[in-house]
Amino acid sequence: MRKVFKNGNSLAVTVPKVYAYNLSIRDGSRVEWKQTEAGLLLVHEKKTRKPTDIDPEVAKIIKKLSKKYAGVWQDLARV
Repeated sequence: MRKVFKNGNSLAVTVPKVYAYNLSIRDGSRVEWKQTEAGLLLVHEKKTRKPTDIDPEVAKIIKKLSKKYAGVWQDLARV
């Protein structure tokens, strides 16, 4: 059970650390409240990055390094 407290002109509720960790909620995360028959539901959609979200310049560097060190990666895979 959490207690509601005043924060400026708003009311606030803290998120328990274990839930914040499990849901990847951090300072600055965006959450949404939804009203349900049971009460309020806090919704946080985790952002998942797609390979297409990688900066093209970084992708080029990764590709170049992968080719350059292909033998090393294969050796490490055998360890």
